[in-house]
Amino acid sequence: MRIAVFGRGHVGAALGHALSGAGHEVRYGVRDPAEAEGPGVVALTEAAEWGEVLILGVPYGVVDEVLQAAGDLDGKIIVDPTNAPKPPTDERSSTQIIASFVPTARVVRAFNTVPAEVMVNPRFEGGARASTFVCADDPLARTTVCKLARDIGFDAVDAGPLKSACTIDRLLGVWRTLAFDSGLGRNLAFQLLRR
Repeated sequence: MRIAVFGRGHVGAALGHALSGAGHEVRYGVRDPAEAEGPGVVALTEAAEWGEVLILGVPYGVVDEVLQAAGDLDGKIIVDPTNAPKPPTDERSSTQIIASFVPTARVVRAFNTVPAEVMVNPRFEGGARASTFVCADDPLARTTVCKLARDIGFDAVDAGPLKSACTIDRLLGVWRTLAFDSGLGRNLAFQLLRR
């Protein structure tokens, strides 16, 4: 599958590396390719046109600007692993707000409750795999992103429509408490157990 990652920060680079390692074609879309040289680095508009799935690998604060600069995103699957610095003040998740920026795209919430360190390798000792919770209103987009997550080693959990992200996002607060306040460090993740 052709994966276009917007940005080359920690999250974008981690997901791009993992997906490339799983056999997918990956390109990185940046606003100024001359300032970010490297294999697979192209302009945002070129990446958006080329990619079957687009991943937001930029900070939440610049997502709207980057999406506007990317050009026509009609029908594109856009994966949102970003996290807003503060929760939205209304009843929507940050991903629902992003979806309102691109109403004809198919926006999917995934990978936001794991750090870049786990994105590169979601497998833990004893065969455990980190879970990622995938939310989207479009069922095909949700299925596509679940498959991509499994391709790179995640336990992909279909968490239903995009409104589910409001609840799932609360796990981020738990993760931050454990990682930083409890001193467990960044290399940790959640696993959903089923019976």
